[in-house]
Amino acid sequence: MKGTVLGFDVQTGEGVILNDQDVRYAFSKMNWRDTLAPMKGQRVDFEPWGTMANNVFLDIQAGQFASLPAADMSFTDAVRSCFRRATDFQGRSRRKEYWYFRIVEICWTILVSVISDDLKHSGSVIAGLLNLLLILPCLYMFVVDLSVSVRRLHDTGRSGWWMLLYFTVIGMIPVWIMMCFDTDYRINKWGYPAKQP
Repeated sequence: MKGTVLGFDVQTGEGVILNDQDVRYAFSKMNWRDTLAPMKGQRVDFEPWGTMANNVFLDIQAGQFASLPAADMSFTDAVRSCFRRATDFQGRSRRKEYWYFRIVEICWTILVSVISDDLKHSGSVIAGLLNLLLILPCLYMFVVDLSVSVRRLHDTGRSGWWMLLYFTVIGMIPVWIMMCFDTDYRINKWGYPAKQP
């Protein structure tokens, strides 16, 4: 049976589907069988079971995968995407998104190093406070870097736990090599491919 998701509450893990005959069916996160999270307005295919919707999948024929990233992503789009999804450790990110953000992060690190060095040599109390204030944006950049790196690993079909290797000196090399792999075009447990073939 086909229908439309009327709403889904992330906190309770429950939602409602309205079928094409205007009958409502409740569903829970346990009934959801797709890798993408349920959202209001999605067309779905499900099995009715009393007043419950069971085995709920996205309706592939509805063409709702237009939200997949375009084949070509500009530098600014890629960097914006990283900052917008700063706390998203579940999805997938393509190579271009990862490496463009890496360029921004290198420039940021150089800038912070120069500012911090200048402040250190001035020796005033205000300079010391400004140096401490630089820690907050650096922490934010670290979280964004970690999230885009985990999503990049997901896009190659690997777990984000591989990032733990990055915190060892020798482990950086295999992680950087994994970041160079192309997108795995199969749907995996982290969602649809970040790039269309």
